[in-house]
Amino acid sequence: MMRFDPTLLVRRLVVKRNNYTAYDEAFHDGVNVLRGDNSSGKSTILNFIFYGLGGDLYDWSEMALLCTHVWVEVEINGKSVTLRREIVATSRSAMEIFPGEVSEATSSPIERWTKYPYARTASLESFSQALFRLLGLPEVAGESSGNLTMHQILRLIYADQLSPVDDIFRDDHFDTPTLRETVGNLLCGGYDNEVYELQLKIKEYDRSFKKAEAELRSIFSVLGGNDESVGVDWVQGKINNLTAERAKLLADLDDAEARTFSQPNADDLTLQAQQDAYQAVSAAQAELFGKQHEFQTLQLNIADSEEFVQSLKERQVALREAATVAEVFGVIKFGSCPACHAEVENAEDDESWCPLCKAPLDKDRADARIAALINETGIQIKQSQLLQDVRRQKLDVLAKEVDALSQKWRSAAIELKAVQGIPTSEARLLLRRLHRRLGYMDRELDDLQQSLKLAQKIGALSERKAELNKLMDLAKARLGQLRTAQQKRLRSAYSRIEENVKSLLRGDLKRQDSFENPDKVQFSFRENRVTVDGQTYFSASSRVILKSSFLFGFFWAALQDKEFRYPRFVMIDTTEDKGMEPARSYNFQEQMMAASDSSLCKHQIIFATSMPSPDLTDEHFVGPFYTREKGTLRIAQG
Repeated sequence: MMRFDPTLLVRRLVVKRNNYTAYDEAFHDGVNVLRGDNSSGKSTILNFIFYGLGGDLYDWSEMALLCTHVWVEVEINGKSVTLRREIVATSRSAMEIFPGEVSEATSSPIERWTKYPYARTASLESFSQALFRLLGLPEVAGESSGNLTMHQILRLIYADQLSPVDDIFRDDHFDTPTLRETVGNLLCGGYDNEVYELQLKIKEYDRSFKKAEAELRSIFSVLGGNDESVGVDWVQGKINNLTAERAKLLADLDDAEARTFSQPNADDLTLQAQQDAYQAVSAAQAELFGKQHEFQTLQLNIADSEEFVQSLKERQVALREAATVAEVFGVIKFGSCPACHAEVENAEDDESWCPLCKAPLDKDRADARIAALINETGIQIKQSQLLQDVRRQKLDVLAKEVDALSQKWRSAAIELKAVQGIPTSEARLLLRRLHRRLGYMDRELDDLQQSLKLAQKIGALSERKAELNKLMDLAKARLGQLRTAQQKRLRSAYSRIEENVKSLLRGDLKRQDSFENPDKVQFSFRENRVTVDGQTYFSASSRVILKSSFLFGFFWAALQDKEFRYPRFVMIDTTEDKGMEPARSYNFQEQMMAASDSSLCKHQIIFATSMPSPDLTDEHFVGPFYTREKGTLRIAQG
């Protein structure tokens, strides 16, 4: 018989209580039936298999907790492996894995076993990672779904009695729609790990692209440009121009020094430098005061406008409250005039006139007027807030201008202090100015040399941006191709599952009208629901049939299509749940047997029943018929 990977087959289950064996039975390909009376421990055995394969189990029976270890010999993709877990109430125990059969594992030294923790760490793999590798399943990870575990896979393989019958998945403490969708799509063969890797790459490329872009913007702001034309050539041009100006300035300085020192007695003393410095300080101060006045005036306008906006908001609230009061109290009648205190005559039932001034009342008109006032007030608030935004932007600009003018005024004041009371000649004044200008030029050249280093980064950053953009485009194109293929695969898988479920429902006994000839079966892993022709309400036993049919139909589809990643293994403990009549349970069991007999690939079906179909034979049964007195676990003998 051919095999579609992944394939998981349970070969033997051993449950220990310390050194005593409480349960030990072999399982086989095809249909495996645990049969026995109610409360004889059949579900406990299925729970042990679920737990031994890596499931999380929190609802342990008292008898089960008396046991200490579970051993499960499995055949994974044709290879025999033995799994061992300690039985603990918290369920999150580690798993030991032995590469061989139970018979060999029991006599092998501990060195041949590998122990894997429940959860992965920075240095250790989890047992789910080890089992995924053996099964050939990708390690699925997502930002919202996290890392998939063996437990999450088994939730769609094991139909237990305690989970809500309307749910597709086995009930779980930690469950999200995204997690369910990821598990379902993975088992349908619609998950490609490359999709997740590409998504991560695209995010990384985008982060790197934005980082390079931010660095470029920062360089442009330093260099005084705003595009990539501001590069090495642009900065070098500024350096060349400034160097030429500096050479001319040096020539002028040499000439001035030569004239000054060749005619030392020809200099006339002057206070022109002090006068110029004083005028510069006065002009800077006047400009600064003017800008500060403009800044302070705008600050006051903003504060006044803020109070106005607040008053409008309070008015709007008052109008709404007035409308509410008018609606609750209606027309308010006065016993006496509030002005002269004379008695006011009121018509008992006539509310068409004001009871005080006798003016005609029109409630609809009054309501409309209040509504109009509320609307007008809202418009005023909006307009005022927009104007406030403009004022605040202008205030920011003025603040920067005030800072710049303050710096200008301080520089002028320092210059005035430096020349104050020191008379000099015109020639020496010119020399001082030329030397000062030379100092400015030298500082500017130093800054430009730093800018040149930054500009040299522009080319590398621009190339990096272009490279990242190309990588992003390629990754997005590949991602689009994969998603198209993924959607095509999922449509095919969903269609096959739907056809199988419809076939099982049509084969059900005539107990539910909508099952007799269903046109459409829709299901959603995300929503955890199955519907038949849009219907979700059925009798309790029909809900059991629908859930069992879906899970078995999913399993059956994996036997027909090798592209499924479903491990060709299913456990069903719901064949007679919710008051199922024997004939209906027999019928479903026989449908499972027929599907198994017609399959051409290796598979395994394990189900428990107290009402085995007469068509079942000894080759289908695992163990004897259990009773409450002679249950599945032989604890009392220990």
